[in-house]
Amino acid sequence: MSASGENRKFSVGLEGRDHIEVNMDGVTPKVQFRGCTELMSLMQSMRKSFGVDLKQWPVPHGTSHSEILLRELVLKLRGEWDYPYKEAEVCHCRGVSCHTIDQAIVAGAHTTTMVSRQTNASTNCGTCRPEVQKMIDYRLSGGLMAAPAKKSA
Repeated sequence: MSASGENRKFSVGLEGRDHIEVNMDGVTPKVQFRGCTELMSLMQSMRKSFGVDLKQWPVPHGTSHSEILLRELVLKLRGEWDYPYKEAEVCHCRGVSCHTIDQAIVAGAHTTTMVSRQTNASTNCGTCRPEVQKMIDYRLSGGLMAAPAKKSA
């Protein structure tokens, strides 16, 4: 348990595939990961270059599933992760969940057409397509969407 009494575990992954988990309960974070060669190489390279404190790692900006997952984890550890869609279901016509769409995006569906093919989202009325696009944009932008410009006084 942490000093505040809460369990501090962070995890990201693709169901049945790649997974990274960080347990922040102790002095030194415990990191466990499993997955494809790409993820394993990325994790080992980052650890070798930047040490064991994942919060100090640079945020990966690529679009591979490994970079997308590691980016999410680093931003979550820093408290900077703010996924744009908060509802459980995105496509109400087809009953497609946010989680299903997000998993498709991480796995490589980087256009609304690809997401539709893989999940059936946006294939009936299409009103959820802008939300799907926001999810894609957030994932591919590095998890850091540009803040709207402030008007000067």
